[in-house]
Amino acid sequence: MISAGLLKYTATRMSASTAQDALGLRTDSFTAGGSFRCDLRASGSSESPYADGVAVRRNFEIRARWPQIAAIGLKEVDRISVDGRTLRIHTITDLEGARRVAVIQCEEVN
Repeated sequence: MISAGLLKYTATRMSASTAQDALGLRTDSFTAGGSFRCDLRASGSSESPYADGVAVRRNFEIRARWPQIAAIGLKEVDRISVDGRTLRIHTITDLEGARRVAVIQCEEVN
């Protein structure tokens, strides 16, 4: 189980739109959904080429209680807004398969 003292941030689920454009692709908009308490940890950064310069990609790990994540229906296509950052979800894993702690690997979206 994750200690309640570590859950110092409130995160908001930004659910992906289900609307489609003229080409049948999903529109790039997100709507605020449920919220949950979490622990936000920086897990490094890297540089990658972008257009005519360099972009910094900051990676984060979010830990939260699994029942809260399941209750709001968080999926990998959603975004998370926490501590003034918008994060793109890479993976959602169940720590040790115990259905107690969710570990979410994210990347900051600029």
